[in-house]
Amino acid sequence: MVQASASVCVPTRPTMLTGRMTRASLCAIGIAMLMFAGACSQTTPGAPTSAAPEVSAVVSGEASEATSGARMGTMAVSPTVTLQPDLTANPSWVTVAAGTRVKFVNNSGRFITIHSYNCYQFQGLDLGTGTWSNTYVFWPAGKTCSYFGWDTNFSRKIFQGQVVVQ
Repeated sequence: MVQASASVCVPTRPTMLTGRMTRASLCAIGIAMLMFAGACSQTTPGAPTSAAPEVSAVVSGEASEATSGARMGTMAVSPTVTLQPDLTANPSWVTVAAGTRVKFVNNSGRFITIHSYNCYQFQGLDLGTGTWSNTYVFWPAGKTCSYFGWDTNFSRKIFQGQVVVQ
């Protein structure tokens, strides 16, 4: 007959080496987290910065007439295009710096979705009556984005215009 022996497990204190390894590991993790946080703060400003002088021009309330009869705005930090009751965009042509957005305000009295065949920045730009929305950021410099809305039953394009990215 085999006799079973009972063994008793006595908890032991961690050795000094194990304690040092744990402290060293936690310290290394803490330093790595601080370095990561410091690296992030270098690329993301904590406060707004001033715009460069060549980009700080604001679209004036007055727009000049282009040779085609379209209204034209000037370079702006964040221009505003207003959709008018006569189914035109004012200004219909704006120039923006790369990395900026355009604000669309709907004063037309109808719901409208803005479309573009050559730029994604207008995706999801659905405007209810009296509402406004920003486009996505325009990028890269050198491209021209055409936009428009469809009239009832897709019979014609309305609110046509362009955004030139510099």
